[in-house]
Amino acid sequence: MTQNANPHDVVRAVLLADYRPIEDSIDIVREKYSGKDAAFAVSFVDRDGTQRCALVGLCRHEGGWQPSGGFMGSARPIDPQDVWMTYGGWGPGGPKERAVVGGWVADPSAVAARLTDTTGDRVLKDNVVDGVAIFMWKGELDLRHARMELLDTDHQVLRAGPMRRMEHT
Repeated sequence: MTQNANPHDVVRAVLLADYRPIEDSIDIVREKYSGKDAAFAVSFVDRDGTQRCALVGLCRHEGGWQPSGGFMGSARPIDPQDVWMTYGGWGPGGPKERAVVGGWVADPSAVAARLTDTTGDRVLKDNVVDGVAIFMWKGELDLRHARMELLDTDHQVLRAGPMRRMEHT
């Protein structure tokens, strides 16, 4: 990418190279910036006709915006105990980058999300925008022991559960 490439152009280039979207179906649903890091929630239809959801991470370096992580998923049935419809994330690509986790939440009426590391005292919060929550952080956060809560406009809990989806029996 060029020094002055628009981050949206970089996101589109990553999607076209890695995920086989139908180009005119790409929709950047949400973007979030923190320092030199950015995460973009994107929806698109792939070449097989499947609706996909992705999170693409970028980090601004001296040479411009560079990919730093990503995931792709698809809509799936939601169980009552689920807090995500689809989600993913990545760790920091270096000591100066942030870890990211996010995706589409399981309750369309949620306006905020709270992520709590139950083994420590770290709590992250994010507004849900267009059905998407994105958490970005530096340092330690054990997602294996984290819980997420989806909140309504009165900050009451709509759903709560493990950050990572457990397999249902």
